[in-house]
Amino acid sequence: MSAIGSKAKENPPHDGEMPTAALHNGISISLIGLGCASGVRRQHVKAALESGYTFLDTAQAYQWGYQEHEVAEALKQYLETNENAEVFVQTKVHPENLGYDATTKMVHESIDRFEGHLDSVLIHKPKCWPGACSREPEGTWADSWRALEDLHDQGLIRAIGICDVDKWLLKELLRQRIKPHIIQNWMDPLHQDLEVRDFILSLGIQYQAYSSLGTQWVHFRGYENNPVLTNPILQSIAAKYGVDVAQVVINWATRKGISVLPASKNPSRQQSNLHSTTTFDLLDDEMAMIDALDGDLPEKHHATKVQVHFENPRNDGGSIDAFWLSDADNSEVPIGSIAAGSAISMTSYHGHTFVFRDPSNENALLSEYKVDTKSGSEHRHVIPFDDEEL
Repeated sequence: MSAIGSKAKENPPHDGEMPTAALHNGISISLIGLGCASGVRRQHVKAALESGYTFLDTAQAYQWGYQEHEVAEALKQYLETNENAEVFVQTKVHPENLGYDATTKMVHESIDRFEGHLDSVLIHKPKCWPGACSREPEGTWADSWRALEDLHDQGLIRAIGICDVDKWLLKELLRQRIKPHIIQNWMDPLHQDLEVRDFILSLGIQYQAYSSLGTQWVHFRGYENNPVLTNPILQSIAAKYGVDVAQVVINWATRKGISVLPASKNPSRQQSNLHSTTTFDLLDDEMAMIDALDGDLPEKHHATKVQVHFENPRNDGGSIDAFWLSDADNSEVPIGSIAAGSAISMTSYHGHTFVFRDPSNENALLSEYKVDTKSGSEHRHVIPFDDEEL
């Protein structure tokens, strides 16, 4: 067993092949999958499957922008005309459903939703935090892990895993009866999670990266622009090969045996992401240049963090959908559905803009809210809604 911090062996160039990996139980997966958050819906999943994707990553967290039922519907439609297609489907259990019974129940719901076509289940977060859960979970991640082990023993799912693992949690996981097949952590060229990542890989556990293209820096770290996509070294490498930065990052990560899950609604973007390893190969010195970017972050331009609370005042039981306006292209990125009479809370930054829509009225715009730190560090926005119009 390698020590923490030892460097995992780098894979050879892709040579035009789609990269795959074998889990420690022998199951083969594609290293490039479709992330099904960030507004990805039924039609986008169907387009990705038709273009050659064989790995779908979704979750039960509708409040975090996932639409698991639409992923299941798209897969069902695809398999009706592609009976022999092999698609690896992964979902994640929300932390408010931690606990043996709760996790067992929720996994069975996903199995039914996918009509038995469910391969991998991860624990989405090892614990709740303020604003993340609508209720106190009945148990811990360890209770949920026992549930996943039993579901795996029963042959209902083929792989199990967990997200957001540090060194302490990894040591606890290694004491469990079944060690993880997949661990999903945040990783990108500027945040490479090197110590934990290499140890995970040395144990024969598949390391899977979320936010591999740098979205965490804008969504949660206070950056006005994505520092990965605007990094001059990555841009220069991309220009050399006539590709974009996303393709360079995917090529680099999969060369290291890392699974990546870029989300996209655009068919051409889905294609370029999927074929990031078949059109060019990075040279060893270019791989080293990207390795050296770990922690090399630009100045934040003094973005200020605030807490925002968005409240749904409806008394008719109807929900309101909340979206964040992307700084990159002004597209609406789903952040959750707010149930009637409830609220969602999150960390945001000066200049972030949110919009709120009525799903029961053709997604009509209800309001827009822009964060201004002049209003203080705690913001409350009651979404305007006239119940008398119902």
